[in-house]
Formats: sequence, structure tokens, C-alpha cells
Amino acid sequence: MASPSDPPTRPPAALPMRFLRWVRGPTFGRDVFVVLAFKLILLLALKYAFFNHPQADNMSMRPADVARAMLSVPAPNPHKGDQNAHR
Repeated sequence: MASPSDPPTRPPAALPMRFLRWVRGPTFGRDVFVVLAFKLILLLALKYAFFNHPQADNMSMRPADVARAMLSVPAPNPHKGDQNAHR
């Protein structure tokens, strides 16, 4: 039972009406949604086009070899920093 001090309740807007209002009205939320959806589609297309499959069958490496190559410390270059050696 509703008391007189309760605020009046509105019936929820019908989903088609809310969608039409969202489409017709210029809203910041809609623009952000459209841009993010476009970026997501573009990123998925780029991933599928360039990163899903190796370029050749012999280009596959074990994950352990990749991790070792990426995380290893490079060997020091003996000529780098030795600027006075040629003077």
C-alpha cells in the first residue's frame, strides 16, 4: 500500500520508445557507444587479418622459447660507450 508521502511512481518507458528516443536525440552516450563499437570491430578485424595465423608453417615457436627471447637481458655491446677508443 502506498502512503501519501511516497513519490508518485511512473510506469517504465516502453523499450521501443526508449530506443527511438536514443536513436533520434543527439546524446553523448550514444556517440561514445558508436565510437567504441566501431573501434572494437576494427580491432577484431585487424587481429583476424594479421595476427591469427603465422605467415608460414615453419614460423611457429614454442611459448618457452618466445618468453626466453623476450625476457633475456641483451649482451652488452663492447663498442658502445667506448667513444675515446678511436682517438
